[in-house]
Amino acid sequence: MTDKSFNQARIVPAPEPSHPDLHNTVLNVNCAEGEDIEWQWTETGKGRFVSGYRIVRRENPPSMASLTTSASVRNR
Repeated sequence: MTDKSFNQARIVPAPEPSHPDLHNTVLNVNCAEGEDIEWQWTETGKGRFVSGYRIVRRENPPSMASLTTSASVRNR
């Protein structure tokens, strides 16, 4: 038996620091389908690095039915 949410999970790597002497405190984040990562950065004299994150839900894209309905209304 497999867990459906596990199958839809993805690993998102953190963006690289802006300077080679800096190191991220977060390397990657596991998130589910429909979620994105908002990276939190720390600024230093040498540049910036990822020091945290927040998981945010993606807004649902409009369905094809609503696009068709909207297009039909505009063409009337």
